[in-house]
Amino acid sequence: MRRAPAPRPRQGTRALRVAAYAGLGLGCVLIGVIAFLIVAAPVELARDRLIEQVKAHTGRDLVVSGPTSLVVFPRLALSLADVALAAPPGMGGEPTLAVKTLEAEISLTALLTGQAGLGRLILVRPKIELRVDAQGRRSWDFADIGPASAPFADSGRHNEGRRNEAPRLVPVSAPAPGVAPSSGGNVAAMLRTLSPVSIGVREGSLHYGDERSGVSYDVAALDADLLLGDGEGPLQGKGSFVWHEATMTAAADLSSLRALIEEGAARLSLRLTGRPVEARYDGSIDIGAGLALKGTLDLKSTSLETLSAWAGSTPLAAARDAGALAISSSLTFDNGRVALADLTGTLGDTSLSANLTIEPRPARPYASGTVQLSALDVGGLLLRPASDAAPEPAMSERPPVQGGPPKGSRVRGFTKRAGGTDWSDDSIDPAPLALADADLTVAADRLIYKDVKTGPVRLSLALDDSVARLTLREVLLYEGRARGVATLDGRGQAPAVTVKMLLEGVAAQPLLKDALGFDWLEGKATLTVALAGQGGTERQIVSTLNGKIDLAASNGTIDAIDVGKILRGIEQGRFAGLRVAQGEKTPFSELAGSFTLANGIADNQDLRLVSPNLRITGAGSFNLPARSLDYTVRAKVATLNASTERAVVNLSNVEIPVRIEGAWDKPTFSLAGQEQILEAVKQIGKTIKSQDVQDAIKGLLGEGDGQQKVKPRDILEKLLKKQ
Repeated sequence: MRRAPAPRPRQGTRALRVAAYAGLGLGCVLIGVIAFLIVAAPVELARDRLIEQVKAHTGRDLVVSGPTSLVVFPRLALSLADVALAAPPGMGGEPTLAVKTLEAEISLTALLTGQAGLGRLILVRPKIELRVDAQGRRSWDFADIGPASAPFADSGRHNEGRRNEAPRLVPVSAPAPGVAPSSGGNVAAMLRTLSPVSIGVREGSLHYGDERSGVSYDVAALDADLLLGDGEGPLQGKGSFVWHEATMTAAADLSSLRALIEEGAARLSLRLTGRPVEARYDGSIDIGAGLALKGTLDLKSTSLETLSAWAGSTPLAAARDAGALAISSSLTFDNGRVALADLTGTLGDTSLSANLTIEPRPARPYASGTVQLSALDVGGLLLRPASDAAPEPAMSERPPVQGGPPKGSRVRGFTKRAGGTDWSDDSIDPAPLALADADLTVAADRLIYKDVKTGPVRLSLALDDSVARLTLREVLLYEGRARGVATLDGRGQAPAVTVKMLLEGVAAQPLLKDALGFDWLEGKATLTVALAGQGGTERQIVSTLNGKIDLAASNGTIDAIDVGKILRGIEQGRFAGLRVAQGEKTPFSELAGSFTLANGIADNQDLRLVSPNLRITGAGSFNLPARSLDYTVRAKVATLNASTERAVVNLSNVEIPVRIEGAWDKPTFSLAGQEQILEAVKQIGKTIKSQDVQDAIKGLLGEGDGQQKVKPRDILEKLLKKQ
């Protein structure tokens, strides 16, 4: 009996068996390779090749001071410690790039063959130094070092018996005769071997400094992830950093890294977000002759003061928060010079438009251009609110005149001081003057300083070393016009102010009410002002004022007293007392005088007031710090309209002196000195028409039958108090 033949193994079973044997063999090979890599990987060779390639493509020395090792898990990577890329030859200074640890994820093939194969590059604690020296050389420029070569390309002759030597490199192409080699091309060639690749930056820092202008910037806590696309093309990045103690997040899109390196220009979109600011830039970036930007800028900030501090400038010292800032502008940036064209925006409730140029300078940036504002609040820029402490005493060395400001209800024509009208103790902070030097042409719909407001204004602002010079070209205010120059010098321990101003045709009452707190003078006025003072508050400046004021007013009134009415009453035998009365007015056709100021005291000796039926002259002083006056006016009747039949006393050409003193918002009136009163009484006695009154006066004067003499002051007081 024949035995049946044994069954032949199936084809699939044989394949599985072969696969198993192959897998086992491959596993053994991988284990062997890994073991080899761990024990004797050619990392030093890879490091040396990297150093030579960086030198070939950048002209710089790459120094690896720390150990070089191979990391297997979780990904295969080459790790280099203490890596530094030197500054350009001859420039010296700190390395352009210093990295604590550099990890390059590579493929196994790249490691064994020497071909490029980076998947991710991680820089741990890099320090980036971007510097421009006094000769204009930039640390990020790469030397022209010859034609580009294929990274890690091997001629095949270098490794024979010389395992520790770096390979010789074979150029891929040579430049055309007469054409200078391009360092940008070399770097771009290296990028072609890397892309696509991602780059991570961890705990980095960046410093930019220009020795020519003194401009310097520092960025800390830099964390970023960059993705370089195929063909050295688009570069996308996002990350965060700390600038002036504020954490910012950023996202950027660059159209082509190759174009930026080889041609020096590319498209850039940049978004910046953080607590002090939100900004977006869209436009071009050019590094051909230095860093340059040209595009559009949109910026928002919740506070101008916070933004100023974050930007590294002296914070704006605002008495109140100026409000949120929002602007849109065309932006041109070229080596630190910024041009903002067609700028529009808002600051708080103020709208603005401008064309500005800002240039970096060693001490302060310099700004020039034109600005249009809906309102220019000078007090809001310079004043800080006073503390709750009591106001400082006046700085004047002269004692205040007698008669403090009375308290009580308001009388028409005078402002109630208890309501808050007084010199301000808010601090004048000159810090904003140190923000920049500037030459600006400013137009505003109105200018504001505390309660004083103007109409449209055109002015020039010159800022130089904390000295602001404000030239008012044309100002509409209080129905008139003004022009002149005001200077604020913030260099000393206390700010110094000088004002030279001409105000023409202004309405005196609202101007004096808003500026000084009294409203008893009405009419169209022309004032010539030349004043200087010094101090950290408005009160202190007023107490040190020196200079001169010339006043001329026409067709107005002095409120709260009617001198003509009082004199008519005397003429008719009604001796009413001198008093302030609501609704009373003394009209005039002309009022003029000059005031000389010394330490806040205004002295006047030539006041004259002309009305149809009386003339008034005056002399005395105004104590500006105390807001009080001590003044004597002399009223002389020209012609009164009282009926001659009813007139008892003819006061024509009789001069009656009246003293005005106390707080200027509510002064008191009284008759002047005894000699002047006696002379006035004698003049009145000469013009009395009633024999009974004449006899009474003679008796009072002691000219009768042995009657006792009476003091002239008592006589006149009785006359004027008699109803």
